[in-house]
Amino acid sequence: MLYGRTPFRGKNRQQTFNNILHKDLTFPSSIPVSLTARQLICKLLQRQPSNRLGSNSGSNEIKQHQFFQEINWPLIRCMKPPQLKVPLQLTESEPNYKTTDGEDFNIFETI
Repeated sequence: MLYGRTPFRGKNRQQTFNNILHKDLTFPSSIPVSLTARQLICKLLQRQPSNRLGSNSGSNEIKQHQFFQEINWPLIRCMKPPQLKVPLQLTESEPNYKTTDGEDFNIFETI
């Protein structure tokens, strides 16, 4: 959500899977994101599941990451979300993707 795209997206579903397995994680320099945010993303996207943030003690391990230091987790439901620095730009339609057999599907309908 910080970058507006997935880090391993390919031209098709198979290429995306290949990118997940083999492509190194990179961060676009055109979008400024804090070092702690990039560290969090790297720890969440470790290829080896046992090395991923949260694999040892679950969500508590993730909540304790420095990126979330200002979050008061017990009161999270009572808090107002921060204002967006940049206005949200909505698209008129949801993107459609193609399966490996060429069939269209909408990613939001499959979640």
